[in-house]
Amino acid sequence: MNNKNKNSIGMFDITRGMLMIAVVLGHSITAYVKYWEPQFTMHWWYCFLILFKPVIYGVIPMFFMMSGYGFRKKTISKNLKDNARYLLKPYVITAAVVTLACIIENTWKHQSVKDALWYKTVPFLLGLCPGENWLAGHYVGSIGPIWFLVVLALAGFILNLFFRLEQEWMRAVCIIVAVAWCTRLPFISLIPFCIIQALCCCGYMYIGYLLRTHDLLYESLGKKTIIILVILAFSIMIPGNIEVSQNVWALGMLDYVASAITGFLLLRLCMLLNAERFKSKVTRALRTIGRYSLYILCVHTMEYLAFPWTKVQSLVSGHVVLGIVITFIMRCLIIAAGSRLLKRGLERRRRRKKYGRERYYNQSRQCL
Repeated sequence: MNNKNKNSIGMFDITRGMLMIAVVLGHSITAYVKYWEPQFTMHWWYCFLILFKPVIYGVIPMFFMMSGYGFRKKTISKNLKDNARYLLKPYVITAAVVTLACIIENTWKHQSVKDALWYKTVPFLLGLCPGENWLAGHYVGSIGPIWFLVVLALAGFILNLFFRLEQEWMRAVCIIVAVAWCTRLPFISLIPFCIIQALCCCGYMYIGYLLRTHDLLYESLGKKTIIILVILAFSIMIPGNIEVSQNVWALGMLDYVASAITGFLLLRLCMLLNAERFKSKVTRALRTIGRYSLYILCVHTMEYLAFPWTKVQSLVSGHVVLGIVITFIMRCLIIAAGSRLLKRGLERRRRRKKYGRERYYNQSRQCL
């Protein structure tokens, strides 16, 4: 890759676009095929799932590595302000929309609004993922796909704290210890603000930081090194299993190593698409999706939690492939429309703020 394309703004847009499509497709598939349950593990085709394990292992680490690639040490106050400005507002907007949809739906159905708020709103107040358990005598759910936003904010804050240490080796040791401890914890359903996942993903962000400082995305690795890394990753992935959002690490730290290797190799592979020779309508569409991935994540969470997908599943019961296709297409249409509305609303709000500031400035000059 030419130097002018390295470390540029939007360098990960295509990669983010592909990953967002993979996430939406994955959620559409798992709505019908819960591959981790015994009824599916007994099928003859289950052994072929190993072909998709690199995606399962690599997608989430790639997201956090890309975020860590642009990491810069900040003061604690600056870090908190940036998180509140860029991440907290989308989270609050998503929670508000889900709550409103919850109230409207249960009022229309003449069902308990209180129980619905416990199930869909309380998780946002506590940042719960995976949730789906009892709390104070009420059943509470999960915050859904937007768990990524919570973990990103907290992991970035934790990494910034580790960077208070001046020696690089001390940072590395602290992060490795934190990751090793978290990946050996038992499954915990009620994790406030995804603290455990944040400590794990802090390691991915640190790897992303190292990728930039050591230029590992563009440095030639050699065929032997790549082959060794692939063999190592697959030897762990075959018996292992991970689910970052649920904090599931079947083999503990070994699974984490495999996910880090897989994420790194897939990220290098995806970066080839940023070359100048790959210019088409498809890549432009992927860049647009990647550029607005934050909007897409928020709208995806809204429809994931608020739309009656169980009714769609009941209408196509017995037709798994058809159900997956219909669900995926419907999700894409809802996300596209919702993201467009969200983008327009935010742009209108920014224009009003800018006009207000200019008007205030002009009035101040006239007074002077």
